[in-house]
Amino acid sequence: MGAAVFSTTAPRVLAQQAADPEAHPAAKVVHDYLGMILARQWKGSSDIVDESSMKGLQDDYIARISRAPTMDDEESMVRRVGKGSLDEVKAMKPREFYTAYHEGLQERYKVDENILEIIRKSLTIKLLSVAEEGPKTVHILVRTKHSNGKVIIENLELVSLVKIGDKWKVALNEQSPKVTPVEGAAPAPKGPAVDPVKPAVKPAAKPAAKPAPKPAPAPKKN
Repeated sequence: MGAAVFSTTAPRVLAQQAADPEAHPAAKVVHDYLGMILARQWKGSSDIVDESSMKGLQDDYIARISRAPTMDDEESMVRRVGKGSLDEVKAMKPREFYTAYHEGLQERYKVDENILEIIRKSLTIKLLSVAEEGPKTVHILVRTKHSNGKVIIENLELVSLVKIGDKWKVALNEQSPKVTPVEGAAPAPKGPAVDPVKPAVKPAAKPAAKPAPKPAPAPKKN
C-alpha cells in the first residue's frame, strides 16, 4: 500500500522540449548573412549588419594603421581598403569601410568565381540553438556545410545579433572581450587592436619553420 501511495504521489519529471531555433525572428537574418559572407557578397551583407559594429571594425583598423611599425606597412593597410591616406580611411562611412575591408581580404586570398558558385549551390545552414542574452540580444549557434569542388567543409559558427527598432541585425563586436576600467585603478597598458570580426576567408596555415641545426660540439682539449 505504501509503495502504491508513493508511486502516485511522486513528482513527475517532464522533459522540456527545446524551442525550434528556426522559429526565432532572427533566424532568417542568420541564414541570409552566412549565405552572403560565404559567397563573398559583402555589399549585400552590409545591409543586415549593425552599423555601430561596422564602425567598431573601422575604428580598430584605424588604430592598427596608426600603430604601423613602418610607413610601408601603413601605406599597405591604407591601400588594402582602396584609399590613399589615413585621413581618407577615417572619412569613410562605416558601410563603405566594411565592404572595402572584406573586398581587400578577398583580393588578398583570391577565390575563383567558379568555386564561389559551387559554394553557393552546395551550402547548407543548420541552426542548432538560440541563446537569448536579453530581449534585444541573441547568440545563435549554427552548423554550416559546403563544398569547394575538392572537399566538403563543415564549420561551427556563432552569430550574435541585436534588435534595432523592429529589425534584427548582425553584431560583429558582441563576441569581443569588453574591458571596463575599475574606478580608482591604474590604467591598463594598451595592447594591439584586435579585429572585432574574424575574416570570412581564412588564410592557409604556413608550415612551421624548421629549427636551425645545432653546431657540433668543439673537440675537448687533451
